[in-house]
Amino acid sequence: MAMAAKKVETCSINSLPDEVLGQILSFLPTKLAASTSILSKQWRNLLPLVHNLDFDESMVLYPNRTSATSGGGGFLDFVDKTLVLLGDSPIKKFSLKWNSEIDHSRYNHLIRNVLERGPLELHLSSPSDQYIEPEFLFSKTLVKLTLSHGFYAQDRLPPHGVLFPALKTLSLFQVCCVDLYDCLLESCPLLEELNIFAGDPLQRGSWRKHIWGSSIQRTSIFYRSNDLDAHSLVALETPSLVYLDYSSYVSEDYDVQLDSLVEARLDLILWKYNGNIPLVDEYFGYDSTKGDDWGDATKLIAAIRNVVTLHLSADSLEVFHFCCKSMPDFNNLVKLSFESHKERDWQVLPLLLKKSPNLETLVIKGLVHKITKGCGDVCICKRVRKNRSCCLLSCRVKVLKVYGYGGSCRELKQMRHFMENLRCLELVKVKVQVDKQDELIKLLHAASSKCKIQFI
Repeated sequence: MAMAAKKVETCSINSLPDEVLGQILSFLPTKLAASTSILSKQWRNLLPLVHNLDFDESMVLYPNRTSATSGGGGFLDFVDKTLVLLGDSPIKKFSLKWNSEIDHSRYNHLIRNVLERGPLELHLSSPSDQYIEPEFLFSKTLVKLTLSHGFYAQDRLPPHGVLFPALKTLSLFQVCCVDLYDCLLESCPLLEELNIFAGDPLQRGSWRKHIWGSSIQRTSIFYRSNDLDAHSLVALETPSLVYLDYSSYVSEDYDVQLDSLVEARLDLILWKYNGNIPLVDEYFGYDSTKGDDWGDATKLIAAIRNVVTLHLSADSLEVFHFCCKSMPDFNNLVKLSFESHKERDWQVLPLLLKKSPNLETLVIKGLVHKITKGCGDVCICKRVRKNRSCCLLSCRVKVLKVYGYGGSCRELKQMRHFMENLRCLELVKVKVQVDKQDELIKLLHAASSKCKIQFI
């Protein structure tokens, strides 16, 4: 009996619903997505369904040519034509990245065209100067704004006074936008997150080292200016801030309001580690009395005393020791995490642990550090006197996490010191190579019978 042949049904991409095809095109580079419009009438109608647009000048052939010289091959021509193909369709996310000089008038009209389509996100990146007219920079829908690598200027607020009434996230990466910075903070009443990255030590301008706003809940700051005067004062007037990530050279003074802070991540650096400028220079007028420990972080450290989680870099440990006149009580601190470096010391740790009576989790990234006489009884750098009790004995730490354990004799002794003196210890987690695990298991069994060990 002959078997009936079965009809095999094939499904082409053209048979998919237009909404699905639009979502697929949204994941493609915008240049590639736009090029599909030449395939057929169906694909030409799909482009308005693409809500995420990402334009990169480096992906456009002859980006610097204008329509007069290349028949429309210029970068802005390509962007304008794509927006025309979109018709009146809305845009959710718009990214524009370019390197060459472009006409400011066309640029401002382009930004207005995009903002009138009700986007949620706008990301602009350019190393060239850009002057943004106030009447062109306004959106009732924008939630996230990113400005990167360039100079953005705006000398006045628009007539209605508020630029982005719905903006929640503002990110400024390596930009010079002093006027616009003030304007944005004043005119974004719902701003919740502010990110500032100024990593170029020779940058010609930057933010004003002053952050304010009752609605800001999270902020990340990375600042590396070589100018001592630029570090005279850092002000944070953010009473609702719950998360702070701050990386910079220590400033001369701080004016901070951090009443609601829950988690802080600090990377404060002593000026003696700045190899780009001398601390004593008659030509620039640097004060020879400032010394290696110039700066005062006392007010900043006092302002974070109520945090629950604290992360400190190896440099921050030294700033806490050399640039803090008095250490506050960290009564709410439950988790302390710090990094080690072979050229940075642990001198502040004994005092910091004593000031953290409710500490439960201690996370250490590397055990090797600079040997000094000031580390006291928190490590094995200096033998503890028999008539002096170890500060670790009073710690309530239940969980100890160690990353970067290398298995050296010094590291093994340090682990033994922790296990023998942290009396409340219940769990030890160590990231270590497999061949180093047996020695830690033996050490744990010898030091404590109730503590467990896990390898991560």
